[in-house]
Amino acid sequence: MKPFIKTTLLSTATAFLLVALTFIASTNASAQEAPKFTVKLKLNVHDGDYKNALITITKNGAPFKVIDPDGSTKNVDLDLNSEYLITFSKMGYITKQVTYNTKVPDGRSNDPFSKFKCTVDIWPQPEDAIVKFSQPVGMIKYNIETGDFDYDKNYMSTALEMQKQAAEHPTPAPKPPPPPPPKVEPPPPPPPKPVEVSKPIPIEIKQPEVVHEPPPPPKKKEVPPPPPPKKVEKNSVEKVFQDDHKKTTLVIVTIDGVDVVYKKEEYTWGATYYYKNNVYITENTFRSETE
Repeated sequence: MKPFIKTTLLSTATAFLLVALTFIASTNASAQEAPKFTVKLKLNVHDGDYKNALITITKNGAPFKVIDPDGSTKNVDLDLNSEYLITFSKMGYITKQVTYNTKVPDGRSNDPFSKFKCTVDIWPQPEDAIVKFSQPVGMIKYNIETGDFDYDKNYMSTALEMQKQAAEHPTPAPKPPPPPPPKVEPPPPPPPKPVEVSKPIPIEIKQPEVVHEPPPPPKKKEVPPPPPPKKVEKNSVEKVFQDDHKKTTLVIVTIDGVDVVYKKEEYTWGATYYYKNNVYITENTFRSETE
């Protein structure tokens, strides 16, 4: 049995740059299945809840898994000899990433490895600014000296300096675009002036009296019943996108095969705008036509 190992990495830049990578070693008891590199992931959200928070994992640059965090620890098995990028994000918060290189030397692919616990803390973005990290805040890879996975100490020193520089020099937050002016309908044209027509002088002409027999009553025509009203097919699809300062909701409403695109943009500082086919509309119009 390997000894219990617990190591915590702390950033010394500022409090909201803290990323704790806690590694807990435990031997894999199963020898029948192909060994995996098991990571125990946990996301801590400071000054907020877990709404709109995500843990996104890519494998060799391709999508691998998306986790909806709730404050608990999530076990994720990573294949060996691959490169993973794990992103911890939430709307309005500073995004952090950790990279995992699971490549091992020849002859070690069938050996068991220790399990790691990775705990990442994220903080809200500062007011009127955006902090973006240019590289992952941590890197885990195989260590030849220990014969197991461990954090890269050289990389961590550069990552801590990167976090400090990003916190001291944030990017100013972009101002929200002004709402487009409301569309003004042109006034209707004035009604045409009536044309005066002179009345003709009536001429009285006497006609001989002719006795007419009353015509036969008209035959009653059978009027077919009106066709049933055509059923209108209406479908809608909703998609949600988010970044650091804006949440975008797209609602595509299809009526009899014709698509109408509705969009709602919610900014973290409180502004909300609504559009229909990229034309500004009111909130009531958006709600009534997308329900």
